[in-house]
Amino acid sequence: MRTSPTAYEFGETLARLEGRELEITFLAEIIPHHQAAIVMSELELERGESPNIRTQAENIIANQRHQIEQFTRWLDEWYGLTPEEAADEAPEEAQREMAALERETEQMIEELRETPEGPRFDVAFVKRMIPHHQAGIIEFLEPQSRAPHAQLRVAATSGIVNQESQVADFRTWLSGRK
Repeated sequence: MRTSPTAYEFGETLARLEGRELEITFLAEIIPHHQAAIVMSELELERGESPNIRTQAENIIANQRHQIEQFTRWLDEWYGLTPEEAADEAPEEAQREMAALERETEQMIEELRETPEGPRFDVAFVKRMIPHHQAGIIEFLEPQSRAPHAQLRVAATSGIVNQESQVADFRTWLSGRK
């Protein structure tokens, strides 16, 4: 599966934002993005078979739950906003892109729900998680270099490193399956 063109558009939108607007728009998108990765990973734990991929799913759940808690707390501490309020304050163009990304992710999750258990599920999960992570990496790029809060710059760097590593692991795993 390819990386969502909408993710690139959202990355371009983030590149035009500054300061508070950059941070709240990024956080408003990455929180539901991570929540979707958790849903997909929970499906892998329920229906997948590969010990390697199940371990990756457990790592995704742990890492992204931590970041969701952290990001939600920062939105409140820095701006007095919930994730939903941050989404409402995002620029109109970003809101449209976020809605499109959500629809695309819901479709991925639905496709996974329709996939039979076992090895086929592992492959389907990995083939969807790669572009999902690639979209997350795109979203992390601007806050990594330009977020006003140093903590967010560090967290974005960590998010990129973790997701790039998992994408590489997933590609290696897939290459042994073809």
